[in-house]
Amino acid sequence: MTTTQRPSSKVEENDKNAIVVRLQRNQKDLVQLRTKLNSYRCEPKTYSLYERIESLRSKMDSLSHSNSEIISALQDTRKTVNIHLERAKRHLTEFRRLNDGVEEYLHICTGH
Repeated sequence: MTTTQRPSSKVEENDKNAIVVRLQRNQKDLVQLRTKLNSYRCEPKTYSLYERIESLRSKMDSLSHSNSEIISALQDTRKTVNIHLERAKRHLTEFRRLNDGVEEYLHICTGH
């Protein structure tokens, strides 16, 4: 009985493409999150809320910038992919945390 294995480069290419698509979606989601935060309903009413919204905006800017860097690095076929894939996975985790932070902020704002 013989087993055939897919070449690792093909698997790596599929992983890379899936992560690039996910990062592109995250980029769009970041724009939507920023739009939500810029809504008049989310105006900070206390100094701590002001600090929190500024922190969230700063994280959004940072994630957006690194998101663009990772996408372009993954699309550059001359570079090795493994390092960038790990960075992209960490980036996706950071995005989930940011999204949770924005949702928590929105919940606090609607409660005031």
